[in-house]
Amino acid sequence: EVEVLVKCCSWSSNSTAIVVAAKNKLFLVDVETKELLAEAVLSHHNTIQYCDFCPNSKIVAVALSHCSVEIWNIESISKIAECLGHMSWVHSVNFSLDGSFFVTSSDDQTIRIWETNKVCKSSVILLNREIDVSFLDNEVNILAIGSLKHLQLINGSTGHAIYLTEEQKSSICCCCLSEDLQFAAYGDENGIVKVLKVSDRSVLKSRIGHRKAVQHCQFTSDGKTLISSSDDSTIQVWNWQSEKYIILKGHKELVKNFHLLKQSRLLSWSFDGTVKIWNILTGELEKDLTCHEDAVLSCAVSPDATIFSTTSADKTAKIWSFKNPSALHTLSGHKDCVRCCTFSLKNELLATGDDRGEIRVWSISTGKLLRLYFSAITNEGGSAYGGWVTGLHFSPDGKVLVSSGGYIKWWNVDTSQSLQTFYTNGTNLKSLHVSPDFKTCVTLDNLGILYVLRIME
Repeated sequence: EVEVLVKCCSWSSNSTAIVVAAKNKLFLVDVETKELLAEAVLSHHNTIQYCDFCPNSKIVAVALSHCSVEIWNIESISKIAECLGHMSWVHSVNFSLDGSFFVTSSDDQTIRIWETNKVCKSSVILLNREIDVSFLDNEVNILAIGSLKHLQLINGSTGHAIYLTEEQKSSICCCCLSEDLQFAAYGDENGIVKVLKVSDRSVLKSRIGHRKAVQHCQFTSDGKTLISSSDDSTIQVWNWQSEKYIILKGHKELVKNFHLLKQSRLLSWSFDGTVKIWNILTGELEKDLTCHEDAVLSCAVSPDATIFSTTSADKTAKIWSFKNPSALHTLSGHKDCVRCCTFSLKNELLATGDDRGEIRVWSISTGKLLRLYFSAITNEGGSAYGGWVTGLHFSPDGKVLVSSGGYIKWWNVDTSQSLQTFYTNGTNLKSLHVSPDFKTCVTLDNLGILYVLRIME
């Protein structure tokens, strides 16, 4: 016999048995007979830190040294869920009195509350990375692409989902909602774009608009025109009601995204390093700017629509005037691809984020660096942020900056100090959608899990 440290134990719901944890094993023991009823062996790479029996079922929650919590059915000796999100050892786990929730605490200095039914519910349908979010009349609606090649509309308050399409033959690449939520649209890997009526889920119009995958699509404000960009380097402006269309040609590489401007203008950017401004009524190319030596990864337009910014794989960002073909400022200092950017509401600051995890805040008027933000480096030589910085948004008063990357983080703009961090189950958050009042954030992680976060007052 080998003596081992018994880490913890917990009573079963009917008090006839106890579960005992030692090293990486769970033992279920009958209290009266001392008989070993069951034994579960967890991963050899893990050490059990704590365990707790659910008060009203046969499941046990186990806190582990490998940053996770596992849920086991102790009678069938089967793992039914793994809860990821903590960044360090999980030292404690406890169920609520009715078993509907459990709470965990970790060396990462966070406490997490989990909903038992949702954690233990197997979900075959996860979401792909592209979503569109509408914040209308205090309601949050998310248009998302399911892993089974279908489109679904999700109520951000209740989580209730309505399936707008059946499973499609081709993968859906992007999707969008009209401003009044009457219409939805999507583009697929074969260049097809479709418009649907949300109320009855009917397909109103369909068109083969591109020769390659559709990267992005967006309705105009009146919902009558759908604009899409593609891997084939073109942009399609399609009045789907009249079926008239214009193809904007000029980019030499894929067009990842675009921005609709006032007065029927459109700003597009491409991996060819250029930014172009178009008249979407006539198809005329009004401005053609060679902005960077490498791919343009993002653009942002100032709130007063007088200037715009570009970020690039060449590790620089630039500020431009719509009236001047030359850059107002070149922002140097990033050590990796500059992935995203955003203006403050008062047109005073520009924030940029890169693939090394650094966030920089610049003066728009002078182009000078004002602040540098980054989290503590977790791995030697690794990202300071746990991944690329993929999204940035200023609060309306410009005092707080929220960012997405390996997780979501809120920053004090003046002091560069981290105010709060929200760790998602997965990582590599692709985009961050923030409501105009800065109180609601929506994002999606690499596991296909959707998060709707509300700031509590």
